[in-house]
Amino acid sequence: MNSLVQKFRGHKTKFSFEEHSLSYKHRDSEESVVFEVKYTEIDLSNAIYATSKNPILKFASFPFILLAIFAIGKASLVADSIEKLFAGLLVTLVWLLVASVFWLKYTRSKVSFTMFDSFRGRIVIIHDGQESEIINTLKKLVNSDRNEFKQTNDFVIQ
Repeated sequence: MNSLVQKFRGHKTKFSFEEHSLSYKHRDSEESVVFEVKYTEIDLSNAIYATSKNPILKFASFPFILLAIFAIGKASLVADSIEKLFAGLLVTLVWLLVASVFWLKYTRSKVSFTMFDSFRGRIVIIHDGQESEIINTLKKLVNSDRNEFKQTNDFVIQ
């Protein structure tokens, strides 16, 4: 039928919407998941919302903050002239700028997801601006397939 591809900060997801099933591929830096699932096997009632950040960038700023604190301490203890005090404060400013760059990268590394469970695996939808189109298409196809399945089973029972 149609396919949608998402690429966002190291995550790549491909949704291929077939007539009665979804072909799903998700890949990031750590793992790759591929499966095909029928629309009747997808649970849309319990959506899971998650956010992922890179904690290494957060902790990478910590040593530079310590270096800035030590530079302030050294500048205030051993500065015998105003020039040495300003030099120590300049070094402190440099370390604080480096720490703020790491912290800024950490806050911008945020990736949000919406996840739906299915019998074959978890369907992860990345929030990249296309998520509402994918979720609406998925809901429409799941509901229409369930209604078709229900009508078929009602006919068999009667």
